[in-house]
Amino acid sequence: MKTVKKYISYAFVCMGLQAGLVAQNKMPNVVVLMADDIGLGDLSFYQKERGVKKVTVETPNIDKLINQGMRFTDAHSPASLCAPTRFSMLTGNYSYRNSRPFGVWTPEADALIDKNEYTTSARIAKSGGYTTSFFGKWGLGGSWVREQGKKIDHAYLNGGALSYGFEYACELPEGIQNEPYAFYENRKWLPLKSNSVLKELDANQTGYATSKKHKTRGGLGDSNWDPKSAGNILAHKAVDYIHTQKKSKPFFMYYCSQAVHIPHEPPARFDGTKVAGTTPGDHGDMIFELDLQVGLIVDALKKTGAYENTLFIFTSDNGGLSFDQGMKKAGHDTSNGLLGSKGSINEGGHRVPFIAVWPGKIKPNTISNEPIVGQDVVATLAALSHQELDKTKVLDSANLLPYFKGTAKGKAHIYLMHQSAGGPTYALREGDWKLIVKSDVKKKANKVGNLTNVALFNLKDNLSEDVSKNLINDAKYAKRIAEMRAKYIELRKTGVSTVN
Repeated sequence: MKTVKKYISYAFVCMGLQAGLVAQNKMPNVVVLMADDIGLGDLSFYQKERGVKKVTVETPNIDKLINQGMRFTDAHSPASLCAPTRFSMLTGNYSYRNSRPFGVWTPEADALIDKNEYTTSARIAKSGGYTTSFFGKWGLGGSWVREQGKKIDHAYLNGGALSYGFEYACELPEGIQNEPYAFYENRKWLPLKSNSVLKELDANQTGYATSKKHKTRGGLGDSNWDPKSAGNILAHKAVDYIHTQKKSKPFFMYYCSQAVHIPHEPPARFDGTKVAGTTPGDHGDMIFELDLQVGLIVDALKKTGAYENTLFIFTSDNGGLSFDQGMKKAGHDTSNGLLGSKGSINEGGHRVPFIAVWPGKIKPNTISNEPIVGQDVVATLAALSHQELDKTKVLDSANLLPYFKGTAKGKAHIYLMHQSAGGPTYALREGDWKLIVKSDVKKKANKVGNLTNVALFNLKDNLSEDVSKNLINDAKYAKRIAEMRAKYIELRKTGVSTVN
């Protein structure tokens, strides 16, 4: 009898050890939250770090993430504008590898992902055992079809997130800034109210009536459309999704907030908290609403017990916005002292927040100075799900797990590539050196063209890119300029990977 008990006891010990190993090796949930048009200076943490006299907008939930995880000081959006970055965040490739690498992509446009045989973050996650979901602004085209009916126009999705590996999607095809002004759930129009119809909306309803540049912008949308309510709807849909997830299977959520893109239409309240009028301008109010979205989603993860096994990443699709006069008068600097903002080839156009929190894996309040790009999420997902990345398809994404854990021994990227539709202008980053060149080819064409040297900066000594310290005409650096220029052309023409 003693022998039997001994074996039973031993069996339970083995079972316990096995359960412990399973728990240890369990893949974490992954939530990637990408803000729209957020610069470093939009977050109160960076304002305080920079020593501003008066913080213009408080972002306590995002600041808390910074304190609980790792912040990257040299993180970049893949491009300085929306759609190219969204392409890269899905595929792990710079947008110049797409034949349409610039600007805003219309909802009817082909996303050009499948035709070029790119894989996506969602496909990788799904094949690795993750449940996949997408929320918010798609902005990649290839999804919306407008049909002319006899009585009224109607719209439907025949693509979007479900075509690229996501199993559930609550989408705003073009965010809040363009038609269709409507939500779509798993490709079906999601009426905002029981009496909703799809109709032509005017600029008063879309929120653009007060815009100097877009004051007549309307378009097809839900008759009950109100940009003030979009964030509330989106965030609560994400919360509902989190509450339905089973603990036995990890989930990958890609949440693309509508905030803080124009039109800046802050809600009176968000989930019970006052928003409109809490900062010096509507832009600041939208930043505050974004922070409340982050808090709501994090709270849902904690309430369901998922947070402790979740890798949570916060970043932005490009640099911030700088035209809100009320915020400017209050001293707001969206770029946190850097040159340029959204759309710029300078650091303010693409150096963005990148915050990673993973309880028990990433040490709280840590800093990484490693140069990274938002599209590194793709390779990181492959590593998390123990999959070999197809480097013939994913050329520009680096696995960040060693940097999260503090075990990295080398550089993530050999080169960083930057681009701006203005010019178009390109930049190559090699170590601390940044070469900026301008092409004579129109931005609609994906060709290198003839390049004109614009600037050479040593970011270690000149992070603000002070033009008085532009070294482009300094003979001492002629060799470096020539070599970096040649390298940029080589990378563009040969399709060589930019990661180690």
